[in-house]
Amino acid sequence: MNRVESINVSDRAVFCEGDPHASMGHPRIYLMIGESGQASCPYCGRRYVLNVAETDNGDIAATGS
Repeated sequence: MNRVESINVSDRAVFCEGDPHASMGHPRIYLMIGESGQASCPYCGRRYVLNVAETDNGDIAATGS
């Protein structure tokens, strides 16, 4: 059974192409990470997880990895 790959990102807008090799990938699609803090590719299942940190005023800010 294949494990679903999770990728930490710092932006809410991401794209997925699957495997970087053309014969193993899929069409490029763009995903928006919503309030849940993650988005999954409908083609390959790869999960994109937003890196977040709580700021002093209670807001959530994206952080770089």
